[in-house]
Amino acid sequence: MLRVLAAALVAVLAAGACHGNEPASATALEGAWRVERIVYFTSRGEFPIDSPQPGLFIFGESYYSMVWMPLEQAALDSKEIWRPTDAEKIRSWNMLVVNSGTYAATDSTVTTYPLVAKTPEFVGGSATYTYRVSGDTLHMEMIDTLAHDGTRDPGVGVVRIPMRLLRVE
Repeated sequence: MLRVLAAALVAVLAAGACHGNEPASATALEGAWRVERIVYFTSRGEFPIDSPQPGLFIFGESYYSMVWMPLEQAALDSKEIWRPTDAEKIRSWNMLVVNSGTYAATDSTVTTYPLVAKTPEFVGGSATYTYRVSGDTLHMEMIDTLAHDGTRDPGVGVVRIPMRLLRVE
Protein backbone atom coordinates (compact mmCIF):
# COMPACT_ATOMS: atom_id res chain seq x y z
CA MET A 1 0.00 0.00 0.00
CA LEU A 2 2.82 2.40 0.83
CA ARG A 3 4.43 1.68 -2.54
CA VAL A 4 1.17 2.56 -4.32
CA LEU A 5 0.84 5.80 -2.36
CA ALA A 6 4.50 6.69 -2.97
CA ALA A 7 4.12 5.98 -6.70
CA ALA A 8 0.98 8.11 -6.86
CA LEU A 9 2.73 10.98 -5.06
CA VAL A 10 5.72 10.78 -7.42
CA ALA A 11 3.36 10.79 -10.44
CA VAL A 12 1.48 13.84 -9.18
CA LEU A 13 4.69 15.73 -8.38
CA ALA A 14 6.19 14.81 -11.75
CA ALA A 15 3.07 15.98 -13.59
CA GLY A 16 3.17 19.25 -11.68
CA ALA A 17 6.86 19.71 -12.36
CA CYS A 18 6.33 19.15 -16.09
CA HIS A 19 3.46 21.58 -16.37
CA GLY A 20 4.63 24.07 -13.77
CA ASN A 21 7.51 25.18 -15.98
CA GLU A 22 5.27 26.09 -18.90
CA PRO A 23 4.83 29.85 -19.02
CA ALA A 24 1.31 31.20 -19.04
CA SER A 25 1.47 33.55 -22.01
CA ALA A 26 -1.78 35.39 -21.34
CA THR A 27 -0.96 37.87 -18.58
CA ALA A 28 -4.44 39.40 -18.96
CA LEU A 29 -5.72 36.22 -17.28
CA GLU A 30 -3.69 36.83 -14.14
CA GLY A 31 -5.68 38.05 -11.15
CA ALA A 32 -8.61 37.10 -8.96
CA TRP A 33 -12.00 36.66 -10.65
CA ARG A 34 -15.46 36.33 -9.07
CA VAL A 35 -18.06 34.18 -10.83
CA GLU A 36 -20.78 36.56 -12.05
CA ARG A 37 -22.95 34.42 -14.39
CA ILE A 38 -23.21 30.79 -15.45
CA VAL A 39 -25.29 29.41 -18.31
CA TYR A 40 -26.02 25.73 -18.90
CA PHE A 41 -26.77 24.72 -22.49
CA THR A 42 -28.21 21.21 -22.80
CA SER A 43 -30.35 19.35 -25.32
CA ARG A 44 -33.35 20.58 -23.26
CA GLY A 45 -32.45 24.26 -23.64
CA GLU A 46 -30.63 27.16 -22.03
CA PHE A 47 -30.58 27.53 -18.24
CA PRO A 48 -28.97 30.77 -17.06
CA ILE A 49 -27.88 31.41 -13.50
CA ASP A 50 -27.70 35.18 -13.22
CA SER A 51 -26.95 35.20 -9.49
CA PRO A 52 -24.73 32.17 -8.88
CA GLN A 53 -23.42 31.19 -5.48
CA PRO A 54 -19.93 32.42 -4.61
CA GLY A 55 -17.05 31.38 -6.79
CA LEU A 56 -13.47 32.55 -7.13
CA PHE A 57 -10.86 31.80 -9.80
CA ILE A 58 -7.29 32.95 -9.15
CA PHE A 59 -4.59 32.89 -11.82
CA GLY A 60 -1.02 33.72 -10.83
CA GLU A 61 2.08 33.63 -13.00
CA SER A 62 1.89 29.85 -13.46
CA TYR A 63 -0.48 28.56 -10.76
CA TYR A 64 -4.25 28.73 -10.47
CA SER A 65 -6.95 27.92 -7.96
CA MET A 66 -10.70 27.71 -8.47
CA VAL A 67 -13.52 27.16 -6.03
CA TRP A 68 -17.07 27.71 -7.22
CA MET A 69 -20.62 26.57 -6.72
CA PRO A 70 -22.44 26.00 -10.02
CA LEU A 71 -25.83 26.64 -8.45
CA GLU A 72 -28.25 29.46 -7.83
CA GLN A 73 -29.62 28.42 -4.44
CA ALA A 74 -27.59 28.99 -1.30
CA ALA A 75 -25.95 26.10 0.46
CA LEU A 76 -27.85 25.02 3.55
CA ASP A 77 -26.29 24.73 6.98
CA SER A 78 -26.14 21.30 8.53
CA LYS A 79 -29.04 20.62 10.88
CA GLU A 80 -26.46 20.40 13.67
CA ILE A 81 -23.78 23.02 12.97
CA TRP A 82 -20.31 21.49 12.42
CA ARG A 83 -21.72 17.94 12.59
CA PRO A 84 -23.16 17.14 9.14
CA THR A 85 -24.90 13.86 8.50
CA ASP A 86 -23.70 11.66 5.63
CA ALA A 87 -26.58 12.94 3.48
CA GLU A 88 -25.62 16.56 4.26
CA LYS A 89 -21.98 15.79 3.33
CA ILE A 90 -23.09 14.37 -0.02
CA ARG A 91 -25.26 17.41 -0.67
CA SER A 92 -22.33 19.73 0.08
CA TRP A 93 -19.93 17.64 -2.02
CA ASN A 94 -22.22 17.87 -5.04
CA MET A 95 -22.51 21.66 -4.75
CA LEU A 96 -18.82 22.51 -5.02
CA VAL A 97 -16.09 22.53 -7.70
CA VAL A 98 -12.58 22.73 -6.21
CA ASN A 99 -9.17 22.34 -7.84
CA SER A 100 -5.77 24.02 -7.86
CA GLY A 101 -2.53 23.47 -9.71
CA THR A 102 -0.58 24.82 -12.65
CA TYR A 103 -1.80 26.15 -15.97
CA ALA A 104 -0.66 27.00 -19.47
CA ALA A 105 -2.37 29.64 -21.56
CA THR A 106 -2.41 30.96 -25.10
CA ASP A 107 -4.23 34.09 -26.20
CA SER A 108 -7.55 32.16 -26.33
CA THR A 109 -7.24 28.91 -24.35
CA VAL A 110 -6.14 27.97 -20.87
CA THR A 111 -5.40 24.41 -19.76
CA THR A 112 -5.35 23.67 -16.05
CA TYR A 113 -3.37 20.78 -14.54
CA PRO A 114 -4.72 20.07 -11.04
CA LEU A 115 -2.26 19.15 -8.31
CA VAL A 116 -5.15 18.94 -5.83
CA ALA A 117 -8.85 18.50 -6.55
CA LYS A 118 -12.06 17.50 -4.84
CA THR A 119 -12.41 14.71 -7.41
CA PRO A 120 -9.44 12.29 -7.04
CA GLU A 121 -9.35 11.18 -10.70
CA PHE A 122 -8.89 14.81 -11.78
CA VAL A 123 -5.52 15.13 -9.98
CA GLY A 124 -2.91 14.68 -12.71
CA GLY A 125 -5.54 15.26 -15.42
CA SER A 126 -6.40 18.48 -17.22
CA ALA A 127 -9.21 20.82 -18.19
CA THR A 128 -9.11 23.11 -21.21
CA TYR A 129 -11.17 26.28 -21.48
CA THR A 130 -11.61 28.92 -24.12
CA TYR A 131 -11.37 32.38 -22.64
CA ARG A 132 -11.57 36.04 -23.53
CA VAL A 133 -10.74 39.02 -21.34
CA SER A 134 -12.52 42.29 -22.00
CA GLY A 135 -11.57 44.98 -19.49
CA ASP A 136 -12.41 43.56 -16.06
CA THR A 137 -14.59 40.76 -17.47
CA LEU A 138 -13.41 37.20 -18.12
CA HIS A 139 -15.50 34.90 -20.31
CA MET A 140 -14.63 31.18 -19.94
CA GLU A 141 -16.05 27.94 -21.25
CA MET A 142 -14.71 24.45 -20.56
CA ILE A 143 -14.14 22.51 -23.79
CA ASP A 144 -12.38 19.38 -22.51
CA THR A 145 -11.71 17.62 -19.21
CA LEU A 146 -9.53 14.55 -18.77
CA ALA A 147 -8.88 12.34 -15.76
CA HIS A 148 -5.29 11.37 -14.88
CA ASP A 149 -5.65 8.22 -17.01
CA GLY A 150 -6.94 10.12 -20.05
CA THR A 151 -10.63 9.29 -19.54
CA ARG A 152 -12.74 12.16 -20.89
CA ASP A 153 -15.45 13.63 -18.65
CA PRO A 154 -18.75 12.20 -19.97
CA GLY A 155 -20.30 15.69 -19.84
CA VAL A 156 -17.90 17.06 -22.48
CA GLY A 157 -19.90 17.82 -25.60
CA VAL A 158 -23.21 17.13 -23.85
CA VAL A 159 -23.46 20.24 -21.66
CA ARG A 160 -21.92 23.62 -22.42
CA ILE A 161 -21.26 25.90 -19.45
CA PRO A 162 -20.03 29.35 -20.41
CA MET A 163 -19.24 31.60 -17.44
CA ARG A 164 -18.71 35.30 -16.94
CA LEU A 165 -16.34 36.37 -14.18
CA LEU A 166 -15.46 39.85 -12.91
CA ARG A 167 -11.95 40.88 -11.85
CA VAL A 168 -11.80 41.54 -8.11
CA GLU A 169 -8.02 41.97 -7.90
